[in-house]
Amino acid sequence: MSEAVPSNKVLIVTSSQTLRALLELAIEEQGIEAQFFESAKEGLDYLKAHTPRAIVLDDAIEIDPFSIASRLKMSRRLREVPVVLFLTDGDERTKLTAEFARVDHVLSKPVDRKAFSNILRNLARPQPSP
Repeated sequence: MSEAVPSNKVLIVTSSQTLRALLELAIEEQGIEAQFFESAKEGLDYLKAHTPRAIVLDDAIEIDPFSIASRLKMSRRLREVPVVLFLTDGDERTKLTAEFARVDHVLSKPVDRKAFSNILRNLARPQPSP
């Protein structure tokens, strides 16, 4: 398989139309492009050929987002790509599970657009080369 194409897009996986609409507003405000998928499988298929700027996962998708994040961080190509996880239940145990899965940012639902915008703003800055 050939090298995956680096992208400045943010990959977002959510089946919630409400969450998608809120994230689209925040993303447009930052001038960042996004690639939306309703299923984890579609998002994972996209990752076979693309390396996004960041990956945003909703905890309401059909595959456990913690296992997805953990597997992404095992990939040499994707381990440095920030993973943002939106959680319905942001209790300490869930946050600890996210930490073990090496999730970079955990945000609770309902969406705090200001917190998400801050994360996006940091993504917009050029990343240092390894």
